[in-house]
Amino acid sequence: MIRGRCQDVGVSILTDYFAAGSDRLAATAAEYVHGQLSLLDLAPEKAAANKHLHRVSPEQASRPRVETAHSGTLVLQSKGVDPGLALARLEAILTGRTHDEVCADPRQAAQIAPARPEDIDGRVVLSVTDTLRDALASAEVSALPRVARQWAIAESANDAEESLALFLIALTDLARRAGGRAERLYCCVTF
Repeated sequence: MIRGRCQDVGVSILTDYFAAGSDRLAATAAEYVHGQLSLLDLAPEKAAANKHLHRVSPEQASRPRVETAHSGTLVLQSKGVDPGLALARLEAILTGRTHDEVCADPRQAAQIAPARPEDIDGRVVLSVTDTLRDALASAEVSALPRVARQWAIAESANDAEESLALFLIALTDLARRAGGRAERLYCCVTF
């Protein structure tokens, strides 16, 4: 269930954070394409290599990392990192903005696709703010462990500090690479 900006998306979710040059292109990530690779799908050979990595080194394979989809789209696959509430908390930590200021940003978890809420059928594309993208892109690598610790506390998930730190490193990489390509960040939520 999608409840709106700065709220928990709810249900068990898979989240693909990605970079795209426009809302229109990002919206295509919500489309199911039969017989063809979609915007966020890895090339078959890359998917096979990832399966092999899961067999030989499950720990390494499960670490969040930015990959390039068959379409050329930069993608960070993750599970359960909510693009609404969790990213709002992260943005507040990184920027010093209040939670209310973050939530007032019209791009904070705004629904990009499908166009109408009643058309949601298992997938939705939400925007990530440019403020968060820019804060991540300019963050000092040495500051990320401290930010992850603060984020874990804000999420009331002290036991998740390490996993949040790994995700934060990968999201920072995505933000830096997106900025270099003049792209915005998005999240495709599959539930």
